[in-house]
Amino acid sequence: MKKKLLFITCLLFSITVFSQSFSGRVYYTFSMEPFSDKLIDSVSNKAGGKSKKMSKMASDIFKNMKDVTTILEFANGESLYYVKEEMKTDGKSKLNMARTFAGNTSKYYLNHIKKEYYYQTSTFGEDMLVEMKPKKWKITQESQIIGGYTCYKAIDIYSDNKKQKAIAWFTPQIPINSGPRDNFGLPGLILKIEEYRRSFTATKVELNPKEKIVIKKPTKGKRLTRDEFTKFLERISPFGKQKRKN
Repeated sequence: MKKKLLFITCLLFSITVFSQSFSGRVYYTFSMEPFSDKLIDSVSNKAGGKSKKMSKMASDIFKNMKDVTTILEFANGESLYYVKEEMKTDGKSKLNMARTFAGNTSKYYLNHIKKEYYYQTSTFGEDMLVEMKPKKWKITQESQIIGGYTCYKAIDIYSDNKKQKAIAWFTPQIPINSGPRDNFGLPGLILKIEEYRRSFTATKVELNPKEKIVIKKPTKGKRLTRDEFTKFLERISPFGKQKRKN
């Protein structure tokens, strides 16, 4: 056990140094299970949607769960995660709930050298930069191969909801402390995240590409702590006070 802890400590200590010599881009596929009719009815009723029109609208939205491509770029100790833009079509496009859960227009920025961790989001037209904190993970000996890389299983030990605990698969072969959305804090790049009804899976990894990767730091918006953002959401929420996650 002591040897394992020493190994993890050494990886975490060296990861910042090694990450400065790495640059790259990871493409993930975000997938989400469609909601069942029973769950859709429950959500619709809670939101006050008792009419057939509202029920039909809710059903169309919650059943439109098309896979989404997301991107993580990293260079010089920084990383930026975002959802790939959709190609515009002439017809009306339906709201894709999977895109919303994947991050939508938000951008997740990490700078391990300056210890800056936040994401840029827009809520009711107001731009904000909301702080993030590394998750606390329990690393296991369980492993699997993803995209040719040996990955180890880690479990988010401080998740509020046991059913929705995040399970990460990270590879020490790519010593980058980053992953999809707000998932980071492990001694290696996260190639897969499994949560309740949804998952991110890396489909392509580009290391040290010929074209220089430049991380564009999000700067638009007011800086808020997690508590300040939670209070803001509670003020505008039609459902009253409730716990919110990034």
